[in-house]
Amino acid sequence: MIKKRSNQYVPDLVSLQMLGELNYRRLGKLMRGEESLEAWHFSIHTVGDKESRLRLTLGQESRFTSEIMLEFGPEIPKQLLFKTTLSMTVRLYHDVKIAEITDGHRQYSGSYPYPNDAMLHRDEKFRLNQQLADLLELCLKHGHRLNNDLSFQFA
Repeated sequence: MIKKRSNQYVPDLVSLQMLGELNYRRLGKLMRGEESLEAWHFSIHTVGDKESRLRLTLGQESRFTSEIMLEFGPEIPKQLLFKTTLSMTVRLYHDVKIAEITDGHRQYSGSYPYPNDAMLHRDEKFRLNQQLADLLELCLKHGHRLNNDLSFQFA
């Protein structure tokens, strides 16, 4: 969410920080009891008895931060007419208990001028983190953890 102040757009930092704190908690709930693992697999049943999979894989780790690769997609992607998989990198800041999406190499800015060469929304960072929130909430409400010995692949 961006507020307009004298022809300049500034990010709503309170909303962005709250979203990051809630996403950190959501990820904590998904990993609860299995924190020592390096990957977590979930099955999500949605409308029409469709099944999707969510995979969280631990990446780089340091004292105050961790990176998690998130992959989400249908169980049998070959049956679909279009690609519906999603992949993102989430950085967890353990000291402040905030999670945010990065692309693995850089963090997103709080606001962007519009239009821009990359065609990013003015509030790209907030929108991406809201998408993460929606996906994690979907998994918490309609998903269940799979046996971690079970292997599956995204197309």
